[in-house]
Amino acid sequence: MFTRQPLHLSWNWQLNSAPEQLWPFLTNTNRLFKDLKQPSIQQAHITQSVEPGFIQLSHNGINRYEVWEEEPHQWEYPFRFGLTRHYQSGPFKDLKVQVDLQPNTDGTRIKIDIWAKPRLGILSLLSTFKLKTLIKRRLKKTIRHYDKLAFSGNKPYQLADEKSLVRGGEKRLNQILEELHNSDVDAQILNKLVDYIRRADSLDLERIHPFELADHWDIPRKRVLQVFIHASKANLLNFNWDLHCPTCRSIQESVKTLNQIHEPIYCDECEQEFSVNFNKTIQLSFTPHPLIRKIDNKKYCVRGPQSKSHVVIQQYLEPGENRYLKTELSPGTYLLRSTHSKGTAKVHVRKNGNDTVHIELRSAGLNGEEVHISEDPNLSIQNSSSETQLITLERESWNDCSVSAAEITSSQLFRDLFGNEVLKKGEKISVDNITLMFTDLFDSTSMYNEKGDDKAVGQVIDHFEILENAIAEENGAIVKTIGDSVMAVFCQPDQALRAYLRAQKMLLQDDRFNKRLQLKAGIHHGSCVAVNLNNRIDYFGSTVNIASRFVDYASENEAILAQGTFSKSNLDNILGEYGNDNTVEDMSTQLKGFQKESFLIKRIQVESSPLRLAI
Repeated sequence: MFTRQPLHLSWNWQLNSAPEQLWPFLTNTNRLFKDLKQPSIQQAHITQSVEPGFIQLSHNGINRYEVWEEEPHQWEYPFRFGLTRHYQSGPFKDLKVQVDLQPNTDGTRIKIDIWAKPRLGILSLLSTFKLKTLIKRRLKKTIRHYDKLAFSGNKPYQLADEKSLVRGGEKRLNQILEELHNSDVDAQILNKLVDYIRRADSLDLERIHPFELADHWDIPRKRVLQVFIHASKANLLNFNWDLHCPTCRSIQESVKTLNQIHEPIYCDECEQEFSVNFNKTIQLSFTPHPLIRKIDNKKYCVRGPQSKSHVVIQQYLEPGENRYLKTELSPGTYLLRSTHSKGTAKVHVRKNGNDTVHIELRSAGLNGEEVHISEDPNLSIQNSSSETQLITLERESWNDCSVSAAEITSSQLFRDLFGNEVLKKGEKISVDNITLMFTDLFDSTSMYNEKGDDKAVGQVIDHFEILENAIAEENGAIVKTIGDSVMAVFCQPDQALRAYLRAQKMLLQDDRFNKRLQLKAGIHHGSCVAVNLNNRIDYFGSTVNIASRFVDYASENEAILAQGTFSKSNLDNILGEYGNDNTVEDMSTQLKGFQKESFLIKRIQVESSPLRLAI
């Protein structure tokens, strides 16, 4: 709060885009301040004690030195955001900025308010003049540019000029492109990637997310990721493993290889240790190889809304303060958190939810309470505790535009090209949701006796090749072979079932096997532990054991999986894709090693006639 009346400037302009279109551009304050030609910032250590949620920062330019404490940014998606700074040095004592986006029939009316408390002296007069003229002119130009991007659906790099490569980078790039074009790499996607590397600025190139670009290019994610993997092998790109805190989701460490991960990891923001997992908190990002294009790591703002894009509301409330908020929310489940509560409350957004909702935070904190609200509620939050609180409302689900460690390590292409990417020996990382499939040949002993070892081994090797192709086609990977068996990993059960059905079809249509090769499979989805075994990523746990027991229980041309997995993943639709002649049977059984537990299973019998499946 300001103790005396500050300078107040207010500007507003009409824009063509809707608030939700403008939001990702305007709230990326790191880019916004760079485009406004503000100097880069760094973390400072002004005093020993800092208010919870505050951060100490400084400009450290040649002709400008300022230090300040910055309050947590506040926002209400997609209508309002702002920041407040308390300066220890520089032309101002305090600075507050608030941006309001008001939708109308022509798009959005943007209103920008700036409150500043100058220090005494001529320097403050010059800084005030700069705010009124230069900053206003730059701000208007930048916002108009963002409006153009938002309205056209373009990304910043598409309207940017090409940047210079490093010395010798052009020659290296041409050599890499020749090598990649002579392989199976998709030329269209590769050219788009090169254009991105040439035009994007350092803020975009610091962490490139292939799925985001795939969605923007309207190209299947799988195809784009394959190009990124090949480009990394060819030294066009490098990749990093980003380790996210599971609570605040911020990146706390970034390592070059999986074997550099060592738990536990400390989160500076949450001030607590955490463990990572393959599904969410370990994510892969890419950056240009430094021998092609160098990027700087300068920061211009570190805590804007886009740094926590999963948070739709963030408010900083004094004790007893009540605030009325405006927001628009997509249907789904959200988590309400506060800085003085270890627990959370769940907010379910539904079309028929409550239109008027009052949330009161008491000293006891949050403890799993649940509330149902509409998509555009009249929402008020009151801090009834005796302490200042930072309150956030965030999406429970994680961003699906990130490449998780679970997904990339279940890619056959990645395992083939980066087989050395394994965990440190002795390190165990949890995998919350993964699908394991075991396949085996039914009665292979008879095949060896009939055909002899040479021919039988040849057919087994040929069937491994078919399995590898079918598994890779469904975004899976072979973990290992054990005799005639294969252990494969996928992210989802539908991928595993499709891979099995695809392999069955290929085997039945291949004249080398005379329809006498009987393939069976066991599929299970759940949690397990990833480890380094024999210098490869392997998996252990009950999910693995159950999948291996399922394949033991299966007969010729059968796949067995749990009824719960079958129904939750809508696998009956997959069977329908392959015809309607075969059978699915519900059963209850016990498995070796799990005598105290009964399993409800699905037995999918694949006919040896031309492949057609149904329930």
